[in-house]
Amino acid sequence: MTRLILCLIAALAAAPAVAQVKDEYNEELGLPYWAPGRGQVDHDALRRRSLVVLETQYSAFSQATADLTDAAVAYCDQGAPRAAVEQAFRDTWLSWAPLDSYQFGPVELNGAALAVNFWPDKKNFVGRALRDLLAQPENAQRDPAVIAAGSAAAQGLPAIELLLYTDAPECPAIIGISGFLNDMAGTVYHDWFDDGGWADLARAAGPDNPVYLSPQEFTKTLYTALDFGLIRVADQRLGRPLGTYERSFPTRAEGWRSGLTAEIIDAQLAGIAVMIRDGFAGDIREPDRAWVLRLIEQTRARIDKIGMPIPEAVKDPQTRIRVEAVRSKVDQIRHALAEDVGPGLGVDTGFSPADGD
Repeated sequence: MTRLILCLIAALAAAPAVAQVKDEYNEELGLPYWAPGRGQVDHDALRRRSLVVLETQYSAFSQATADLTDAAVAYCDQGAPRAAVEQAFRDTWLSWAPLDSYQFGPVELNGAALAVNFWPDKKNFVGRALRDLLAQPENAQRDPAVIAAGSAAAQGLPAIELLLYTDAPECPAIIGISGFLNDMAGTVYHDWFDDGGWADLARAAGPDNPVYLSPQEFTKTLYTALDFGLIRVADQRLGRPLGTYERSFPTRAEGWRSGLTAEIIDAQLAGIAVMIRDGFAGDIREPDRAWVLRLIEQTRARIDKIGMPIPEAVKDPQTRIRVEAVRSKVDQIRHALAEDVGPGLGVDTGFSPADGD
């Protein structure tokens, strides 16, 4: 009994020291060393970390579009290998995939989501717009300004995919579309992160802010964006090609011609994981954060286990089960966000583009 009492006294004496450690603040990372738990969210720190994540992702997309433009010029004008264009195209689409979740702010104001990735395309608008573009003189096809003045359906990644993976003539239209994408990527990046841009608007959250009346509202916007990204994966990127058990629709898969369907989904999930891990960070209670990240990891592993392109897998009842398993796992991630992450941050989902579908 004496030993037990002494242990309790020692524990009580150590308690203030533990509390002091939990209150320590990592200024560089902008988060406490210890996850604070529900009701103790530092929305200012979360915003600071999340903007770093967003700037990194938008910068990657801008660089990828620049590389794609250079590769297109080298291919069309200098006879460089086609493989370099295909690789740059792949890198550009996969760098866009994480940003597909964030259809607000400069992306919305510039119409970037539709221009960069006109999909789903239920009526082949991309094909028709591309035919119109290819009917123009070559100097017009290679001009980003002409692309910008034309249909959004011929401005982005699906249009380039049609040029590269059908019998359409790639050059010189691929130069104009790539240049337009690079211009759009630069515009969105600068509208986000230049002085007076959307990032500064988020930093100035408060009663007089026209968009974010409190720092918590920016957190809610980010959380809603992640939920929207998961809806896009489950209902469109997986749901459209899956169709029904009686009939699948392989050619409704995003990027089916280039074989990028699974990689796009994986890249979007990876981007969501980065925001949860690095952006939300210690403002989510650690067991909750670790569990959500584990679910994303498991989902990405299931994508790998499909073992064939998704448009092929959905055709066969034996392999479509693997695609359905991925979709079920994505739904589980959404449930975990709603049950643990949202309440932990003190937010729920607001209006998103999915509500308008």
